[in-house]
Amino acid sequence: MIIFNWAIHVIIGILFSMGFTTGQMDIFFVVIGSLLPDIDHHRSLLGRFNLLSPFMTHRGFSHTLLGCICLSLPFLYIKGAAPYVFLGAISHLFADRLQSATGNRMFKIKIW
Repeated sequence: MIIFNWAIHVIIGILFSMGFTTGQMDIFFVVIGSLLPDIDHHRSLLGRFNLLSPFMTHRGFSHTLLGCICLSLPFLYIKGAAPYVFLGAISHLFADRLQSATGNRMFKIKIW
Protein backbone atom coordinates (compact mmCIF):
# COMPACT_ATOMS: atom_id res chain seq x y z
CA MET A 1 0.00 0.00 0.00
CA ILE A 2 1.24 3.47 -0.89
CA ILE A 3 1.29 5.96 1.99
CA PHE A 4 0.79 9.55 0.86
CA ASN A 5 2.60 12.01 3.06
CA TRP A 6 2.66 15.78 2.77
CA ALA A 7 5.44 15.86 0.15
CA ILE A 8 3.51 13.57 -2.19
CA HIS A 9 0.41 15.75 -1.78
CA VAL A 10 2.48 18.81 -2.70
CA ILE A 11 3.96 17.13 -5.79
CA ILE A 12 0.55 15.88 -6.96
CA GLY A 13 -0.90 19.35 -6.31
CA ILE A 14 1.75 21.01 -8.46
CA LEU A 15 1.33 18.43 -11.24
CA PHE A 16 -2.47 18.73 -10.99
CA SER A 17 -2.28 22.52 -11.42
CA MET A 18 0.05 22.59 -14.42
CA GLY A 19 -1.54 24.73 -17.10
CA PHE A 20 -3.56 26.72 -14.57
CA THR A 21 -0.77 28.45 -12.66
CA THR A 22 1.06 31.43 -14.08
CA GLY A 23 3.49 32.43 -11.34
CA GLN A 24 5.29 31.41 -8.20
CA MET A 25 2.60 32.78 -5.90
CA ASP A 26 -0.03 30.71 -7.69
CA ILE A 27 2.05 27.58 -7.06
CA PHE A 28 2.54 28.65 -3.43
CA PHE A 29 -1.23 28.81 -2.93
CA VAL A 30 -1.71 25.44 -4.68
CA VAL A 31 0.82 23.96 -2.23
CA ILE A 32 -1.09 25.43 0.72
CA GLY A 33 -4.34 24.06 -0.68
CA SER A 34 -2.84 20.62 -1.21
CA LEU A 35 -2.01 20.44 2.50
CA LEU A 36 -5.16 22.02 3.95
CA PRO A 37 -7.57 19.04 3.87
CA ASP A 38 -5.33 17.12 6.28
CA ILE A 39 -5.74 19.82 8.91
CA ASP A 40 -8.10 17.34 10.59
CA HIS A 41 -5.31 14.83 11.27
CA HIS A 42 -3.21 15.47 14.38
CA ARG A 43 -0.01 14.10 12.80
CA SER A 44 -0.21 16.01 9.52
CA LEU A 45 2.00 18.98 8.72
CA LEU A 46 -0.78 21.52 9.38
CA GLY A 47 -2.79 19.41 11.82
CA ARG A 48 0.01 19.65 14.39
CA PHE A 49 -0.91 23.32 14.80
CA ASN A 50 -4.66 22.70 14.92
CA LEU A 51 -5.78 22.48 18.54
CA LEU A 52 -9.07 20.88 17.49
CA SER A 53 -7.55 18.07 15.38
CA PRO A 54 -7.69 15.47 18.21
CA PHE A 55 -11.46 15.95 18.20
CA MET A 56 -11.88 15.79 14.43
CA THR A 57 -12.36 12.76 12.19
CA HIS A 58 -9.68 12.24 9.58
CA ARG A 59 -11.06 12.36 6.06
CA GLY A 60 -14.19 13.94 7.43
CA PHE A 61 -15.65 17.30 6.43
CA SER A 62 -12.34 18.77 5.22
CA HIS A 63 -12.11 15.94 2.67
CA THR A 64 -15.34 16.89 0.88
CA LEU A 65 -16.00 19.33 -1.96
CA LEU A 66 -17.90 21.61 0.43
CA GLY A 67 -14.99 21.36 2.88
CA CYS A 68 -12.56 22.40 0.14
CA ILE A 69 -14.74 25.41 -0.62
CA CYS A 70 -14.85 26.36 3.08
CA LEU A 71 -11.08 25.96 3.42
CA SER A 72 -10.61 28.24 0.40
CA LEU A 73 -12.94 31.01 1.60
CA PRO A 74 -10.46 32.79 3.92
CA PHE A 75 -8.13 33.16 0.94
CA LEU A 76 -10.68 35.39 -0.81
CA TYR A 77 -9.05 38.21 1.15
CA ILE A 78 -5.83 37.66 -0.81
CA LYS A 79 -6.39 38.75 -4.39
CA GLY A 80 -6.49 35.76 -6.72
CA ALA A 81 -5.45 33.16 -4.12
CA ALA A 82 -8.72 31.31 -3.44
CA PRO A 83 -9.01 29.49 -6.80
CA TYR A 84 -5.47 28.13 -6.44
CA VAL A 85 -6.07 27.01 -2.85
CA PHE A 86 -9.24 25.29 -4.01
CA LEU A 87 -7.37 23.63 -6.88
CA GLY A 88 -4.74 22.37 -4.44
CA ALA A 89 -7.41 21.05 -2.08
CA ILE A 90 -9.15 19.22 -4.92
CA SER A 91 -5.80 17.69 -5.91
CA HIS A 92 -5.52 16.43 -2.32
CA LEU A 93 -8.87 14.64 -2.63
CA PHE A 94 -7.72 13.16 -5.93
CA ALA A 95 -4.46 11.95 -4.34
CA ASP A 96 -6.35 10.38 -1.44
CA ARG A 97 -8.66 8.70 -3.95
CA LEU A 98 -5.59 7.32 -5.73
CA GLN A 99 -4.26 5.98 -2.45
CA SER A 100 -7.50 4.26 -1.54
CA ALA A 101 -7.75 2.73 -5.02
CA THR A 102 -4.39 1.04 -4.45
CA GLY A 103 -5.04 0.13 -0.82
CA ASN A 104 -7.64 -1.68 1.19
CA ARG A 105 -10.04 1.16 1.91
CA MET A 106 -12.31 2.83 -0.57
CA PHE A 107 -12.46 6.60 -0.20
CA LYS A 108 -15.03 8.33 -2.35
CA ILE A 109 -15.01 12.05 -2.96
CA LYS A 110 -18.06 13.32 -1.11
CA ILE A 111 -20.06 16.49 -1.72
CA TRP A 112 -20.60 17.15 2.03
